[in-house]
Amino acid sequence: MKWDRLRLFNVVAQAKSLTDSAALLNISQSALSRQMQSLEHEVGNRLFVRRSRGIELTSAGIQVAEAAKKLSQSIEDVNQKLISDKTIPSGKLRVYATNAFGSLWLAPRMGSFLDKYPDISLALSLRDAEPKVSPSQPHAEIRMTPIKTQDYIQIKLATFQYKIFASTHYLKTYGVPASEKELDNHKIISYGEDAQPPLDKRRLNWLLWQGKEINARNPYLEISSIYGLAKCVEAGLGIASLPGWMNEETNNLFEILKDLNGPKLDISFCYHEQMRDDPRIIALKDYLQNLIREDLSKFSNTL
Repeated sequence: MKWDRLRLFNVVAQAKSLTDSAALLNISQSALSRQMQSLEHEVGNRLFVRRSRGIELTSAGIQVAEAAKKLSQSIEDVNQKLISDKTIPSGKLRVYATNAFGSLWLAPRMGSFLDKYPDISLALSLRDAEPKVSPSQPHAEIRMTPIKTQDYIQIKLATFQYKIFASTHYLKTYGVPASEKELDNHKIISYGEDAQPPLDKRRLNWLLWQGKEINARNPYLEISSIYGLAKCVEAGLGIASLPGWMNEETNNLFEILKDLNGPKLDISFCYHEQMRDDPRIIALKDYLQNLIREDLSKFSNTL
């Protein structure tokens, strides 16, 4: 069996989904399916069956998955030992983050990190949903929710609060609401049904329920991403609840009803425990912690 195919199967076996695995591996789903078919031909057994919600490993698949995981761990242990012996951080490091935080806050601040560590090759992988955990390659994650696997270390960076924002143009046109009751007369933009936010959508759509015991407000517009919400507020389409750190990362936002606070979320830096001594991880962790200490005005609660 070829290691390249076993490496791919190791990701598939953990993700339990060809679609998610292809996204993690940055290859097409059709290419991944062909590699899995070739591996099954080499093994002489079906390794998994497709179900409506993903894949299910066969008995042969479970055995191959266990062997692939052990082999991957052995290779990674050697690789990490070699990297840890280096004094200067170097090599490729992929960082996963949600699209909004990665695009608006993280990416613009990576220039000074790369200037400080020119031997690190940094790749940002951004998506609307929380990152998917995969030990297939060295990486770190910026998360808004607790990680569920015990093999990962999660370090809290900060806590932020959701606030209420509108554009100055919108407020000039429709006025500034003076109380939660006056929200009834305003255009509220909320998460849509197909959104994949880090919190429960009802919690993030709290403006629809604020001050209402029954009969929630109807949203003026529903959007599937926090980035889209922010851009619509910027454009003057309505009012929305957005993370407090967005205030200075976007243009023309004005906080209203400051006595009302939405849900809180922790921002965490995560990495696999076998990378705890990796100079790249240590460098990025220290950089982010120092950066947020200098940027605490954008977060409601600190380290």
